[in-house]
Amino acid sequence: MNNTEISQEEPLLENKSQRPPGLLSRTLFLYVFPLLRLANKTPLEFEMVKDLQIEDQSESLFNRMNSTFQIYKHERFALYKSLFFTFKSIFLIVNVEQFFIVYIIILIWNISLMYGPIMIRQTLSYIDNSEHTLGKSFQWLGIIIVVRVFNAITYQNSFYMLRKLGYDQHSAVSVSVMKKTLNVSFQSNKQYKTGEIMNIMQVDLQRILQLNIAVASVIFLPFQIGISFYLLFDFIGVSCLAGFGVMILGLLINFLLGRWGWKLQKQVMVAKDNRTKQAYEIFSQIKFIKANAFEDYFKNKLLRFREKEIQLIKKKNIVSGLFTLAFLMTPQLTLNVTLAVYIWLQYNLTPADTFTIISLFNILQQSASALPSFINQIIEANISIKRIQNFLLTDELMNDCIQNINDVLGNSIEISGTFFWDQIKNNQDPNKSTYIVPVNQVIDPILKNLQLKIEIGEFVTIIGDVASGKSSLISAILGEMVYNVQRQAPTIKINGRVAYVSQKSWIQNATLRDNILFGLPYDEKKYNDAIKYSCLEQDIKILDKGETTMIGEKGVNLSGGQKARISLARALYSDCDIYLLDDLISAVDMHVGKFIIEKCLCEHLNGKTIILITHALYSCQFADRIILMDNGQIIKEGTLDDIKECDKFDQIYQKYFKEQKNEQKDDQEEELEVLKLLKKKSSTQYINNTNKDQVDDLMILEDRKVGSVQSDVYKEYFKMNGGCLFFTFNLIVVITQVIARFGSQIWLAKWSGQNDLTYDENLHNLMIFSFFSLSFGFFALIRILTLSRESVNTANKIHTRMIDQLLYAPLCQFFERIPLGVLMNRLTKDQSVLDTEILWTISILYISCSNFIVLIFLYAVWKVQRFYMAANRELYRLESISKSPILSFFSETVNGLNIIRAFRKQEQFLDRHTKNIDLNRKIQIAQLQTTTWFSMNLTFTSFIVNISAIAFVLFFGSENPALAGLLMTVATVIDNSLQSAINSITQAETQFISFERCLAFAKIEHENGYKLKKDYIQNWPQVGDIKIDQLIVKYRENLSPALRGLNVVIKSQEKIGVVGRTGAGKSTVTLSLLRILEASSGSIIIDGVDISTLSLKQLRESITMILQESTLFEGTLRENLDPLHQHTDQELNDVALQCCLGELLLQKQGLDSEISENGDNLSAGEKQLISIARAVLKQSQIILIDEATANIDIDTESKIQQTIQTAFKKCTVITIAHRINTIMHCDKILVIDQGEAKEFDEPQNLLDNKSSIFYSLYLQGKKSNKI
Repeated sequence: MNNTEISQEEPLLENKSQRPPGLLSRTLFLYVFPLLRLANKTPLEFEMVKDLQIEDQSESLFNRMNSTFQIYKHERFALYKSLFFTFKSIFLIVNVEQFFIVYIIILIWNISLMYGPIMIRQTLSYIDNSEHTLGKSFQWLGIIIVVRVFNAITYQNSFYMLRKLGYDQHSAVSVSVMKKTLNVSFQSNKQYKTGEIMNIMQVDLQRILQLNIAVASVIFLPFQIGISFYLLFDFIGVSCLAGFGVMILGLLINFLLGRWGWKLQKQVMVAKDNRTKQAYEIFSQIKFIKANAFEDYFKNKLLRFREKEIQLIKKKNIVSGLFTLAFLMTPQLTLNVTLAVYIWLQYNLTPADTFTIISLFNILQQSASALPSFINQIIEANISIKRIQNFLLTDELMNDCIQNINDVLGNSIEISGTFFWDQIKNNQDPNKSTYIVPVNQVIDPILKNLQLKIEIGEFVTIIGDVASGKSSLISAILGEMVYNVQRQAPTIKINGRVAYVSQKSWIQNATLRDNILFGLPYDEKKYNDAIKYSCLEQDIKILDKGETTMIGEKGVNLSGGQKARISLARALYSDCDIYLLDDLISAVDMHVGKFIIEKCLCEHLNGKTIILITHALYSCQFADRIILMDNGQIIKEGTLDDIKECDKFDQIYQKYFKEQKNEQKDDQEEELEVLKLLKKKSSTQYINNTNKDQVDDLMILEDRKVGSVQSDVYKEYFKMNGGCLFFTFNLIVVITQVIARFGSQIWLAKWSGQNDLTYDENLHNLMIFSFFSLSFGFFALIRILTLSRESVNTANKIHTRMIDQLLYAPLCQFFERIPLGVLMNRLTKDQSVLDTEILWTISILYISCSNFIVLIFLYAVWKVQRFYMAANRELYRLESISKSPILSFFSETVNGLNIIRAFRKQEQFLDRHTKNIDLNRKIQIAQLQTTTWFSMNLTFTSFIVNISAIAFVLFFGSENPALAGLLMTVATVIDNSLQSAINSITQAETQFISFERCLAFAKIEHENGYKLKKDYIQNWPQVGDIKIDQLIVKYRENLSPALRGLNVVIKSQEKIGVVGRTGAGKSTVTLSLLRILEASSGSIIIDGVDISTLSLKQLRESITMILQESTLFEGTLRENLDPLHQHTDQELNDVALQCCLGELLLQKQGLDSEISENGDNLSAGEKQLISIARAVLKQSQIILIDEATANIDIDTESKIQQTIQTAFKKCTVITIAHRINTIMHCDKILVIDQGEAKEFDEPQNLLDNKSSIFYSLYLQGKKSNKI
C-alpha cells in the first residue's frame, strides 16, 4: 500500500470511529473491523487509533473514584469499596454499579451454559425415541443454535465489560498514586523508597487489570457447582451426594493450598520490590560503577536479590502446581465416586445419563482448570491492592502550619519553631494526614528554635559549616520537614510565589527551552532575560538545534554547572516574588558566579526576596543580611559589618581568604564541552514513531519492531527452555495426558452402551475408568511441575543475560541515550511476564494443541487469526511503547518532588501524567476491542464444529446412542480446546513480544576491552608516569575529533591542574584515560604499558576518579566506603577521620550508620567527603578529580585539600575543578584549547608569561577574590 492510500484510509477510519456504533455493531464488535483492515495494510501508529471520549479519560475516572475513596478511606477495605462503588451505568433507568450489570449478564451466561448438559440429555433421549421425525430434528437443532449463539454473545460482552472496567480502575488508581506521590516527602517518610514506589506503579497497578475477571469467575463457580449437583441429583438421585462430599473435600484442600500460595506471593512481591529497588539504584548510578570497574560486584549483588526472588517463585509455582492438580482432579474423582455409588446401588448406566454426567463434569473441570490461575491472580491483586491502599493512606506533607498570604506591607517570609527529618508513627492520630513526632520519642531536631523574619525585597545569604542546617532551613520554608504537634506548632508564613534552585539540580527529559519554561507560556523578553542572566547564551549557540535540543534524562549529558544554570533560568523565567537558592554559586565557574551575584541577583532581581545559601563569602558583601548557622541554629545574623564581630564568622573568613588569595578563574568550565556532545551525538531509532519531528539526537526512542515476532525469537526461547529433549518429553507427557482423558470417555461410552451388566462387570469397568482418570492427574502434575521449572529457569536466564549485557554496555553510546524508565520497564513489566504469565499460556497451549483434531481445525481458522494478529501485535507494541513514558515521567517526578512543589506545579505534572495514561489507555482499549472481536469470531467458528456434531447425531445417531453421546461430548471438548488453543497462540505471541524486547537488551554489545587482551599485570601502575602521544578521540566515527593530536607527558607523582576554554576537551582527557571514550589514533602509555592493550577492568580498577556528583547507595557507611569489603574497620575509621568524617561517625552509629537512598539523609558536603574517603581507600597510583569539591564549604574544602595533598602525595593527580586552590597548588597546569595542549608548565612560569592563556584567566579570577 503506498503512502497516498494510507493517508486516504486514515481520515476515513477516524470519521467512522467518531460515530457511535449501532446495537448490532456494539454487540458483535463489528465497529473495530476498519482498524483491523488498516492494520493489515500498514503498521499501526498512535494517531490511527480513536481518541478517548471525555468520560473515558483518566482525569474524569480519577475524579469519580477519588470522591468515593474520600468516603471510605477510614474503613478497612477502602480501596476495594472505591473500585466497586465508583463506576456506574444506567440499567433499566436506574443508575447502578457496573459490576451489578456485568454480573447479571454473567449470570444469564451461566444459565445458558448449564443448559448445555440438559440439551445433551434431551437430544440423546430424543434420538432414542423411535417417533422422532425430520421436522422435529430441525426444530430441535434450531433451539440448540439459538441457545449457543446467545451463550457466545453474553460471554464475550460480559468479559469485555469486565476487562474495560479493569482498565478504568487501573487508570483511576494510577492517577491517585501520582497525586499521592506529589504530596509525600520521601525524605521524611522513610516507609517508601524510590524502588518501592516504582514497583507500585509498574507491577502492583497491573494486578488490578486481572482482578475483575478472576473475581467473577471465582464468584460464579459455586453457582455452577450448585446447578451441576442439582441437575445430577435430578438425573441420578442420591449417588451424586457422595460426589458432592468429594467436591467439598477438594475445595477445602485448595483453600489451604491457596492460603499457602498467598503467603508465598507476599514474599515474592517483597523480593521483587528489593530487586527492582536494587536495579534502579544500580542503573541510576551507572557512571560511578563503570568508572570504578564495579560491574562484577554490583552484578553479583543484583543477582543475589534475583536468586532470592527466583527461589520464592519456584516454591510458589510448586504450590500452584499442587493447587492446579487438586482442581483438575476434584471433578475427575467426584465423577469416579459418583459412578461407584451409582453401580453400588445396582443401577445400570444409560447413554443419556452417562454423557449428561460427563458434560456436567466437563463444565466443572473447565472452570476448575482455570480457577488456579484466577485464584493466583486474586492473591496477587489482593496483595498489590493492600500495598497501594497503604501508600494512598500514608502520611502526607505537613502543610497546616504554612500560611500563604498576600500582604504588600508584611514580611516576605516568617518562620519559627523546631523541625525534624525523622518521624515515628507510634501514637499517631489516624485522622491526621500530617507527620507527627511523638513527645515520648527522643529524636534530635535538625533545626532548633528558629525565629526568622525576612522582609520583602531583602537579599539574605546563609553561611555555615557542612551539616549546619542551611539546606534544611529552605526545606522547612517549603514545608518538607516535620514537627512535633504535641508541642507548640511552628509557624511559616509565605508572602508571594516561590522559585527554588536546589543544591542537586533537577533536569527533565525535555528540550532546553521546555526545562526553562516549566509549563508556562512563552514570553520572549522574559525568556531572553532568563537565558542572559543565567549565562546560557553560549551553551545554546553551540547546539545544532539550539534551545530545542533535548536534554538527557536527569541531565546526564550536562555538567553540574550547566544543570545549576538551567535550574536558575527556570527560576528566573517563573518571575516569582521569592527566590530560594541552595548553594548555586558553588556549582558554577567563579566568573559566572560573580556575574550571577552582581548582575542577576543584585540588578535583575532587585526588589525580589532572595535567600542564597553559599560557601562563597564573596557574595556576602552584596547581601542586605547575613545569617550564620551552626548545629541547626541561627547563631548570628546582620549586615557584613555586624557579622564580622562573630568568632565563628572570623574563622570561616580567615580560611576562605587564605584559600582564595591566589585563586583564578577557569574561563568557561567543562559544561559547554559536554553540551557539545549533544551536537556530536546522533540518534539511533529503530523505527520512525509518532512526533518524530520532536525526536532529538540525544535520546533513543523505545525500540519497536514491526510485523510478527521473528522465528529466531521463538527458536531462542525454545533453546533456552530445554531444547528438543525437553520439548519431546513434554509432548509425550501431554499426549499421554490427552489419551488418558479421551480414553476415559471412550471407555465410558463403551460401558454405558452395554445393557444388563452384573455388579462385577460394572466394577471392572469402573476400575479401568478410574485408571484412566488417575493417569490423567499423574501426567498433569508432571506437565505442570516440569513446565514451571523450565519456564522460571528460562526467565532467569534471560534476566541474567540482560543484566550481564547492560552492566557492560557503553556509557556514552547507550546509557546516556536510553531513558531509565525504558530500561526499568524491561526489568519489571516484561520480566514479570516471563516469570509468571508465559508459563500458564504455554501450559494451556501444550494441552490444547495436543489434540490432532484440534490441529486440523486450527489450520481452518488460521486466516482469521493472522488477520487479527496484524493488529494485535502492533497494538501490543504501541501499548508497551506508550507505557514507558508513564514510568519515565513518574520516575522523573519522584526525583524532582521538592522542585515541583516549590513552584506549585503539582497540577501541571498530574495533568501530564493523565495525558500519558490516556495515550496508553486508548491503545489498551483498542487492543481489548480487537481481541474481543477475534474471540467472538473464533466462538462462532468453533461453534460450527459443535453444531455439525449435534446435527449428525440428530439425523444419523439413532442406531447407537452411546456413540452419539461420545461424539457430542468430544465435539464440545474440541470446541473448547480449539478456542483455548487459538487464544493461547494469540496470547503467546503477544507475550513473546516481552521476550523479544528482553532479548534485544540481552544482545547489547559490551564495551571494547572487557575481555583480557593480555595477561593481568600485577601491581600496575607502580610509578604513575603518563604519556599521551598524538591522541585523537572522537565521540563517533563520523564526527570531528574532540582531542586533536594531544601530546602530554606527566611524570610520576606530579599534580596536574587542567583548565581550558569552552569545549576545550578537558573532560575528554579523563574519559580517555579510563577508556570510556576509545582513541581513534594515538596512544596513552602508563608506566610503559599502552592502556589499549589492557582489559577495562584492570585499567579502571587501577585508576581512581572522583566524580563531580557524589554517588552513595542505600546501606551502611561501611558499605559505601568499601563496597568490595577489602578493608578492616580500623582502616575505614582511620580514613574517615582523615577525611573529616569524625563528626558523622560520632553523631550516628559509626561505620554502621545508615545511608538512605542517594544519601538523602546527608548534606552535600558529607556525601562528597564520603566519596573522597572512598578514593583514599582505593589507594590508586593515579587519581582523577573532576570538579569534586563544588558543593563543599570553605572550611571543609581546606581540610579536604590538605587530605588530598597528604593522602595522594605519592600519586599522580589530575584535577579539573572550579576553585582556584584546587589547581594553584599543582606542579603543572595543562591548558587545553580546541583539543590541543596549548600550555603545559608550572603555574608560576605561566603567570610570568603575560601573554599566556592561563595568565588571562588568572587576571579575570583575581578581580573576584576580594570581600
